[in-house]
Amino acid sequence: MAWRPAVGGDSGGEAPRIVDPFGGQRDLESRIVRAVGDPRERFQEDALRMLRAVRFATLLGFTIEPATAEAIRASAHLAAALSGERIQMELTKMLGAPKPSVALRMLSDLGLLEVICPELELCKTTPQDKAVAQDVFEHSLATVDATPADDLVLRLAGLFHDIGKPATFADGHFHQHEFVGEAKAREILRRWRFDKDTIAQVTHLIRHHMFWYQTEWTGSAVRRFVRKVGLENIPALFRLRRADNIGSGARSPRMYALEALWERVQEEIAAAAAFSLRDLAVNGNDVMQELRIASGPEVGRILAELFERVLDDPALNTRERLLALAREIERKGPG
Repeated sequence: MAWRPAVGGDSGGEAPRIVDPFGGQRDLESRIVRAVGDPRERFQEDALRMLRAVRFATLLGFTIEPATAEAIRASAHLAAALSGERIQMELTKMLGAPKPSVALRMLSDLGLLEVICPELELCKTTPQDKAVAQDVFEHSLATVDATPADDLVLRLAGLFHDIGKPATFADGHFHQHEFVGEAKAREILRRWRFDKDTIAQVTHLIRHHMFWYQTEWTGSAVRRFVRKVGLENIPALFRLRRADNIGSGARSPRMYALEALWERVQEEIAAAAAFSLRDLAVNGNDVMQELRIASGPEVGRILAELFERVLDDPALNTRERLLALAREIERKGPG
């Protein structure tokens, strides 16, 4: 993007001659990103070059030359015409860096973030009482830095986990910001043309990232927590929460509570606890055969009630006990 050395033709078997009319080698040695020719013309030709300049600079540890940086600020509005797919491609690469915050902060400083993601830029105006961040934007950057570099879903969830806070800030609190954030993140990711599976995973994590463990939780409460979140989502959710805690201040009391809950979840998994209807010792066919009833809402009602009983008492999860309970539930009827 910033340099364009060329290899000149050779004759008579002589060594190739390096032609570097734009001083690219000098810029490489000086670790500078510089647009070729008039930077504003380059950015008018393709606005994506501004995002690439940021990516190159941050991934390589270079700085953007002042005239090029000023041209980006003056041309940032052109990024509004970029397709979602092209923005996604560049941001995905930035999020794969060891510290995505470097690129994200540069995008903001150059005026690009306000164009491609005004929702995130708005987080700068929302104060947050955190040990390592004075506003939601800085907390979000600290959180995304603490997520695994090889996990795009977690990187996106870390970046957007508090995106709903500006819209919900009142009296020093962010009431139900996780639900607002889920909707906003879905809108942003759709705008950037992320695939449905990635969007579903990211927004699910954002929706459920606000949980508070108390040592008074019963085994039933732990199992119901896993049921609500989904067993398959537990590892990612805990990684996100750990990153969130790091972004709030290393080794906060919440971190210790989180690890305590993790241990209890692992104990329930080791005990083969039932976390969904699929884990019951009976299924719909078993209930229909035992009660001699046809498929329909009644079967679903009975299975749901059986599952609630098993969540409270895992020892009930045997075929014999559940079928006996099914007969009892049928006799009592709904309600």
